[in-house]
Amino acid sequence: MTQVDVLVIGGGPGGTPAAMALAGAGRRVLLVEKGAGLGGTCLFEGCIPSKILHESARRLEAIKHAGEFGLRLAPGEIRVDWKAVMARKTAILGRRAEGALQRARQIPTLDVQFGSATLLGARAARITPRDGSPAEVEFASAIIATGSVPNLLPIAGIELPQVLTSERLLEIADVPERLVVIGAGPIGVEMAQIFAAFGSQVTLLEAGPRILAPVDEEIALALQSHLRRQGIALELGVRILQIAGSDAGVRVQFRDATGAQRAVDAQCVLEAAGRSPNVDGLGLEHTAVRYDQHGVKVDGKLETDEPGIYAVGDVIGHPMFAHWATAQGLALAGHLLGRPARFPTPASNTAVIFSTPEVGIAGLTESEARAAGHEVRIARYDYRGDARAQVSGQAEGMLKLVYDQASRAVLGVHILAEGAASLLGEGALAVSSAISVQALAAAIHPHPTLSESIGTTAREVLASGR
Repeated sequence: MTQVDVLVIGGGPGGTPAAMALAGAGRRVLLVEKGAGLGGTCLFEGCIPSKILHESARRLEAIKHAGEFGLRLAPGEIRVDWKAVMARKTAILGRRAEGALQRARQIPTLDVQFGSATLLGARAARITPRDGSPAEVEFASAIIATGSVPNLLPIAGIELPQVLTSERLLEIADVPERLVVIGAGPIGVEMAQIFAAFGSQVTLLEAGPRILAPVDEEIALALQSHLRRQGIALELGVRILQIAGSDAGVRVQFRDATGAQRAVDAQCVLEAAGRSPNVDGLGLEHTAVRYDQHGVKVDGKLETDEPGIYAVGDVIGHPMFAHWATAQGLALAGHLLGRPARFPTPASNTAVIFSTPEVGIAGLTESEARAAGHEVRIARYDYRGDARAQVSGQAEGMLKLVYDQASRAVLGVHILAEGAASLLGEGALAVSSAISVQALAAAIHPHPTLSESIGTTAREVLASGR
């Protein structure tokens, strides 16, 4: 029977970095990935392919507004070559997957196998390769990094072929004339805006009172107004009754916030009501590992109730972000190597929603900071007055700085602006290191850039004495 130091189940953004870090330090590691290549949902079905479509949509919008910059395009229709968009996506994903596999296979003590792994007990598993016969392996430690799968709402008609998960929508053959999106979380909002930019008539249905429930309320409401100005039909406080076939393709019947029953027709429906931890087929019943619909249960060092078996990423529940899984995987690798490890906490988490404008989140929201017992103060910046935002023609948005009154330590940085994704690095550093407002104000930010907004806002705090 094969023996390894660490078995890693799942080659996504949590499992792969952990496996490479451990093997790079000389541990014998077996990495088992069920999918087509290393990268997981993020590479093949989530972060990267959706951002490829986002980039095409962003450039299309820029062309449409070229006249505002004194650019006169030759007469003619701007056309989306959807097959070319999808071909570019396939090419980028292929290059990234191949690059990840090549880097992994350069480490002598790392064995990558494509197939499935089922735990047989606390120290053994059955590996079933995609091509080949099953074999058993013994391990000293194991890391479960199997990610998540889309939720399927208990709605009549959810099984219709026109009802798509986000993964299937990313493989669609043509841009639909009409699209219904169920769920206004990050996936739903991003996809609604992307396909609206490509020309789809989009209806976005959300059960809650606003979009993006975990996002700072001011930021979310400002983006919500932008969605409606973009032409997206947004319905809040709805309850989906059923989905049925129609002459157009599919009809979604729902009860709106007033209680009235309504319906909307479309070629297809995106069901984007969140994701659930992926634990099927892992054999957890043969171990002491506990789990429920929210994920595998772990302690502060990511160890399950079965000593020596750990879990990282989406499989342990929210927050479900690729970079969060990577941070957990690398911290866990350091811990298993006997090194000091700083495990990530939600208070220092970051996230970006690639909406239009983008949403950047670092640390605590205003409400979260108050709930944590801080005496909270807020400072805001309006990008309508920002030089760089005006030059780019994208001056809509705001910056919200959340800080502790006594210590002036930065607790949260929340941004709604085109460019928030790139701007958030400073916010992430400020939050993770508890940098003070004074330190932000003292840093010299180049002009004209969006990053000036952070320094300007910090200086206004000091000037006001708040």
